[in-house]
Amino acid sequence: MSSHVKTLRCLFLPLLLLSFQYPGYSQSNCNCPEYAVLKAEQDNAETSNQPAQQKLLASANAICRAKSYEWLANDYLEENNFDTAEINFLKAEKLYKQSACGDSVLLSTYKYWAQLHYTKGDYAKAQEYTFKLLQSAEASGNPHEIAGCYTMIAQLFNQTNQADKGIGYARLAIPLLKKIENLQKKADILFKLSKRYLWHYQDTKTISSLDSSELFSYQQLAIAKKINRKSSIAVAFSNLQGIAWERKDFRKALLLLDSSFKYTDSSNYDNLGTNYYDKADILIELKEYGEAEKMADSSLYYRKADGNPGYIAEVYELLLSRIGKETGDFRKAYEYRELARAITDSIRNTEATTQVTELERKYSQAKNEKTINELAQQKQIYLLLAIAGLLAAIAIGFFLRQQSLKHKQKIMETEQRLNRSRMNPHFFFNALSSLQSFALQENDGKALASNLSKFSHIMRETLESTYKEYVTIEQEKDFLNEYLELQKMRFPQKFSYEIKIDDAVDADEWMIPSMILQPFVENSIEHGFTGISYPGHVAILFRKEANDLQITITDNGKGLIASVKENLPAGQAGNEHISRASQIIKDRIYLLNIKLKTKARFSIDNNMDGKGVTVKIHLPLLDKQTIS
Repeated sequence: MSSHVKTLRCLFLPLLLLSFQYPGYSQSNCNCPEYAVLKAEQDNAETSNQPAQQKLLASANAICRAKSYEWLANDYLEENNFDTAEINFLKAEKLYKQSACGDSVLLSTYKYWAQLHYTKGDYAKAQEYTFKLLQSAEASGNPHEIAGCYTMIAQLFNQTNQADKGIGYARLAIPLLKKIENLQKKADILFKLSKRYLWHYQDTKTISSLDSSELFSYQQLAIAKKINRKSSIAVAFSNLQGIAWERKDFRKALLLLDSSFKYTDSSNYDNLGTNYYDKADILIELKEYGEAEKMADSSLYYRKADGNPGYIAEVYELLLSRIGKETGDFRKAYEYRELARAITDSIRNTEATTQVTELERKYSQAKNEKTINELAQQKQIYLLLAIAGLLAAIAIGFFLRQQSLKHKQKIMETEQRLNRSRMNPHFFFNALSSLQSFALQENDGKALASNLSKFSHIMRETLESTYKEYVTIEQEKDFLNEYLELQKMRFPQKFSYEIKIDDAVDADEWMIPSMILQPFVENSIEHGFTGISYPGHVAILFRKEANDLQITITDNGKGLIASVKENLPAGQAGNEHISRASQIIKDRIYLLNIKLKTKARFSIDNNMDGKGVTVKIHLPLLDKQTIS
C-alpha cells in the first residue's frame, strides 16, 4: 500500500502494542514475570509461539494463564481469524475478573479488545475501549501512555470521517512531549503526531496541518539519529517523502525516499515493497516511465517474496497497468489488469473456504491444548481415590461432548456467514446493471448521483451483513426501500411496491436477522414478474401476531412453477425445487432457533387466485437487549 494513502490496520496494531506499557502490580499473584521473558524470547526467534503459550497455560498463576490466552488470541487476530481471537480474549478476561487484582489488571484486556474491534472495522467499539485505556493511563500519570491514547483516539475519529475532532485529540498529546524523558518513546509519539496531521491535511487540505506534520517528522528524525534507531529513521524519511508528494515536489520526494531506503532493513520485504511502490508512483507522476517500470518490477519482486496476493494485485493494476496505459501500450495495460483481476477473484473465491478450514484446525488445536493441560493437572492429584478418578473421567467426557457440539454449531454459523457473503456478488451485479441501464437511457446527472449514493449504501449494508447478525426493522425497511427504488429504475413501469409496519410493531427496537428478506423480494422481481403482461406488485407487511413477529411478502407474479409449500422448522429437509436462497434462510432460522431456543419458521405458497406467491416468516420478538 502506498504511503500516500492513509494506512489502517498496519499502523493501529503497532501503536497499541508499542505505546501502552503494562503496569507492575504490587501483589505477586497479580503479575506474570514469565510472560515478559517468554515473549521477548519468541520475538527474537523464528519458531512457533505454541510451546511458550502452553507453558504459560500450565502455570498455577491465573494471570499467566490469562496472558497465554491473550497471546494466542493476538496470533489469531494477526491472521484475521476474528471469531477464534474473540473466544480467547473472553477466556483471558474471565480469568482476570476472577482474580482479586482489581480493575487495573484489565488494562491489557482493554487494549486487545480495542485492537480486535478496530481490525474488524467496528470503530465505535474500538473507541469505547480506547477511552477506557485513556482513563487508566491518566490515573497512572505516565505521559507517554496518555499521549499514546490521545493519538489512538485521534486515529479512530479520523477513520470515521471526523478529521477536525481527531486532530483536536492529537493536539492534546503535544504538551506531553516535553514530559517524556525516554527518547525512543518520544520519537514514537512524534511519528504518530506527524501521521495524524498528514491525514488531517489529506481530509481538509489545511496547509498548516501539512506544515505541522513536516515539523514533527523532522523532530522525530533528529531524535532517531541521536539514538541511532534505524527503523525510526527509515519511517521518518518515508513520512517526509509523503509530505513532499502532497506538495507535488516529486524530486524532493525521490531524495527522501532514497534516504528511507538507506536505513530500511534488507530483510524487511514489506517496507522494501512499499518503498519501491512509492518510488514507481512518483516516477509515473514525473512521466519517467522506463525508470518507473523498473521500480514497479522491484516492488513486485518483494511483494511476491512477502507472499501477500492483495499487494501483488495492487502492483499489477495501479503501477504496471497504469504505465502501459500512459505509454500507449494498451495491450500490456490490459494484460496486467487481467492478472490483477485474476488474483482478486482468486482471493474472493478461496477466502471463505480457507477461513472455515482454518477455523476447524484452530478449534482442534485449542481442544488438544486443553486436554494436555487437564492431563498435567491430573498428575498433581495422583493420590485421589479411584471413585474420584472415575467421576472426573465422566465429567471430562461430558465436557468434550459439549465442546464438540459447540464446535459443530460454530462451524455452521461460519458457513452461514460465508453463504451470506456469497449472495453479495449476484446482488451487486443486478444493482450495477440497473445503474448502467439508467446511465445509458437518461441524461440526469443529479438522479444518477442519487442512485449511485443508494447503491453505495446498499453495497455497504450488504457487505457489513457478513458480520452483522441482526438489524432493526426500521433499518431493514430503509434498506429494502433503497433496493426496490434501484430495481424500479431498472424495470420502469414494471412493478410497484409498498412496505407497511403495523402500529403494534416497535420498528426502532425490534431486531430481525440481517439480509433475511432481500432474497425473497429479489425472486419476486427477477423471476415472478418475468413474462407477465400486467404490472407487478410487491407488498411487505410487518405485524405482531400473538408473541411472534410475522413478516409477509406477497407478489402478484406468475407464481411457482410447481406447487410448493413449506411450513417447516428451518433445518429439516425441504422440497427439491426450493431455491438455494431459501435453503440459506432455512439454515439461518435453524441456527436462530438453536441459539435462542425459539420456534422461528417460514412458509412459501402460491396465492389462491393463481397469481403470485406469499412468503410468511414467523420470528420471535427480539429487542436490542435480548441479543446484546
